[in-house]
Amino acid sequence: MAVLFSACDSTKHIGEGQYLLRKNTLKVKSDVPVTKRGEFNDQLNSLVVQKPNSYSFGVFPFKLWLYNSRYDKYQRDTANYQIKSKTVEKPVVYDSVLQRRTEQNLKSFLFNQGFFYAKVRDTVVKKNKKAYVTYNIETGTNYLINAIKYDVDDSVIRRDIEKMGDETYLKKGTDFSMGLLDEEMSRITNNLQDLGYYKFSQSNISFVLDTMNKNYFRNAENPFETAINFLALQKQQKRPTLDVKIVVRADDDSSAYFKYVISNVMVYPDNLSSDDFRDSTLEESEYNGIKFRYHRHYVHDEVVARHIYLNKGEVYSQSNYSQTITKLNELGVFQTVRIYRRDDTAVHDQHALRVVIVMTPSKKHDFTTNFEVSNGSTYSLGGALIVSFRDHNLAHGANLLSTSINGGIESAYYPSRGDNIFEHFYLLSKNVGFNTSLDMPKFLVPFRPTRNDNANLPRTIFGAGFNLLDRVDYFTLTNTAASLSYAWRETPTKTWNISPAFINIQRLPRVADSFQKRMDENDFLRNSYKENFIEGENVSFTFTNPNTRAAKFGYSYVNLGLEEAGTVLSAVHGLGQALNNLYSINQYAQYVKFDFDLRRFINVRKSVAAVRFYGGIGLPYDKSSTLPYIKQYFVGGAYSIRGWRVRSLGPGATPPDSTTNYIDRTGDIKLEMNAEYRFPIVQLFSGAMKLNGAFFADAGNIWLAQKSSEYPNGNLEWKTFGHDIAMSTGAGARVDIGGFFVIRFDLAFPLKKPYVAENGGWVIKQISPYDSDWRDQNLILNIAIGYPF
Repeated sequence: MAVLFSACDSTKHIGEGQYLLRKNTLKVKSDVPVTKRGEFNDQLNSLVVQKPNSYSFGVFPFKLWLYNSRYDKYQRDTANYQIKSKTVEKPVVYDSVLQRRTEQNLKSFLFNQGFFYAKVRDTVVKKNKKAYVTYNIETGTNYLINAIKYDVDDSVIRRDIEKMGDETYLKKGTDFSMGLLDEEMSRITNNLQDLGYYKFSQSNISFVLDTMNKNYFRNAENPFETAINFLALQKQQKRPTLDVKIVVRADDDSSAYFKYVISNVMVYPDNLSSDDFRDSTLEESEYNGIKFRYHRHYVHDEVVARHIYLNKGEVYSQSNYSQTITKLNELGVFQTVRIYRRDDTAVHDQHALRVVIVMTPSKKHDFTTNFEVSNGSTYSLGGALIVSFRDHNLAHGANLLSTSINGGIESAYYPSRGDNIFEHFYLLSKNVGFNTSLDMPKFLVPFRPTRNDNANLPRTIFGAGFNLLDRVDYFTLTNTAASLSYAWRETPTKTWNISPAFINIQRLPRVADSFQKRMDENDFLRNSYKENFIEGENVSFTFTNPNTRAAKFGYSYVNLGLEEAGTVLSAVHGLGQALNNLYSINQYAQYVKFDFDLRRFINVRKSVAAVRFYGGIGLPYDKSSTLPYIKQYFVGGAYSIRGWRVRSLGPGATPPDSTTNYIDRTGDIKLEMNAEYRFPIVQLFSGAMKLNGAFFADAGNIWLAQKSSEYPNGNLEWKTFGHDIAMSTGAGARVDIGGFFVIRFDLAFPLKKPYVAENGGWVIKQISPYDSDWRDQNLILNIAIGYPF
């Protein structure tokens, strides 16, 4: 006990006249709007130079305690790995110099945000060898932008800048900040470079700020009237304004005002070294005015030329330069892409550029294997093997061919079976599959795509596959699939995927008597598992903005999908029946299906608050009374409502049935909402491995689109909607390895069970973590790869 309390004394190794920095407090008095107050305060907190030791739950300095417990060792070995990896923390001794530097940081930041007369006063309270620092910040009022003026020494440049004035970041009436000047400088430079002014740069632009309101001095010869105007205008307006003058000068470099034209384009598709530029043995060819020099035809000239936007005879554009690099990289067949631009002195009648595009080929083939071992709610031990092969440049056209073969088994463990451990395992199910796709970097359509189509990264994707699921004691189900899809990017934040035709053939070649009897008694199961021919179309739209300016404090993700099946077959007389006869299937599926996935991620200092609302609605019609099994929804598991096992909840208020664990709980409608608060815990190996934590809550369920006698509480009705919602909560730990691989452990338990009639389904009062029976029946440990969303 004496050793423990001695080690817990956080100030025991603080020298005479020194103080342990215990806390920094920022007291901010500002007129910043409430909607931006949190972001503003976070920015101010990030500028504090000296941070105190971390405290677990705000009260116990665990890492400092670890350091003090071996203080002598860490003092001798200052390069110790545990110190570098921040597993332990040395005492943070208060430093007045760093305090003054923080004060300067805060003042500089506020000035750059337009608070020209902000005040920052710091105080320090020293007590019990600990220092408590308080920064009192009075921002005052930041300036509003009033008028924008131009001072340009060239009439043509001035005209070009004024034409783009509507795009300016310096809008009248908006809050001024130095950051806006930087953005405006970049905007003008990029726009002029897009117009061909290749050598124009940000150094040609400067700004003059005028904070004096001219309305105060309408009559400069009458000082009395000026004073009256000053008092009157100050009373009328709450916030001061400033004028911004944009000054553009060529200075000593007159070439900044020259427009450049591309004289020729040379491409090295399989560059090996700088010697290639002088190698006369390289093969040469030309396509659409672009010259190619290569060792071998690594990729067709047409494919590369289609993704080059710097064309001979055209005015140089910085946007086309950036787009060329992006599109060539997105082909997936080049390891590096570099573009060199040089003055072409051989052209005398205009200012010209020679463009040289140098690319290094990437690895053509990938061959990977993945072996998995798993445990689930309905089986004891499972295993799967996935073998994948990818050709990134099929037929030298930058076409991506992906092929995978997978197989797996699930088994139960019964100690009473057999004489040894191998005989104790009993095979429950097995699956095997073969899937392939061909992804082509173009629109394969009857008409000729425009140049704008190519700029949006068009893809044509053919897919096909066969998968077999054999549940040994019950049934064998096969699914044969084929599809044609088109994908493209409308903008950097918006993408589309349209499949004008897809086919699924669901067959049930083997059905055990016990399962057949169950289907005979249950219309929903019979309609779900029956053989089906599915032909339809779908479209999906995705919006995401993690790389935009606004994403510094959070970003959004939206995915919307619409799918239809059966209309074409029913509209074309006799086609549906002919296909049914061809595949010996009695019916083709008819349904309309809408899916959505909405996510919002909010950055809170070093933590993230994440929310997701997603689900779908499937409406079978005409001869179909349910969605086909492969198109139905389910909930539960590591990526859904984590208080229930996968496919074990619903539909609606349907109670669990231990005698039918082999029947998946599925439905035609799904609504689900998830929320997580994600935070860091500790970094290891100099940040190469991170342990993060999370608190989460999940809610939702699945329902049937039509009433079923076997599931009387399974269809969606508004009067029972609230009661049908299942809820669970829990906490998790996530091991992040290098930012590429995340192993997730989430422990969850139910808060509300829709199949419990009492108390509206709420079971909070029954929570008893010290009761082993409650833990066995309610605690669910989810082990998964990656985040749930």
